[in-house]
Amino acid sequence: MRIKMKKMLQTMCIMTAAVLLTVGCGAGDNGAQTGDVSKEVVISDVVAKIKEANPVADERVIDDFAVENEMGLSMDDIAEYEGVITNSQNDCSLIFVAKANDGKTRDLKQALTDYLDSLTSNDLYVEFADKIEKAKEAKVLIYDDYVVLVIAGLDTDYSSVTAAVNEAFGE
Repeated sequence: MRIKMKKMLQTMCIMTAAVLLTVGCGAGDNGAQTGDVSKEVVISDVVAKIKEANPVADERVIDDFAVENEMGLSMDDIAEYEGVITNSQNDCSLIFVAKANDGKTRDLKQALTDYLDSLTSNDLYVEFADKIEKAKEAKVLIYDDYVVLVIAGLDTDYSSVTAAVNEAFGE
């Protein structure tokens, strides 16, 4: 019984961390940003810029398996992406930036919003309350065909994350 509880706790920690990394950043207008991304966007540069404002402790790369099975996204909606999530139970940082395939931006935003909602809907474990509250502040943001989800770390303010995202997209 004790081992089963430990496994369940580990699974919940991983799920919480995954959700937090996927959560959008900033207190904006629910991600309704549609600024003109006129410069060439290099997703790895965007992620690096966001990491400057939102360091990710013990980061784990978000791969295709995580995108589909942990985050519930469809690879058919995504042209390219990059993301990292904390692998530490002491934090909740997540950064995910994706370019949507033509006509799939809204679908991708909705899928990331659903993922974020799933991360914040479980309040069974009080030891994760601070991480869940941080994830509830996150937003899914849109910049042309790019969709961004950032969950700020426990020691990071969303205003600095939002500023970094806007700067990365030239806004």
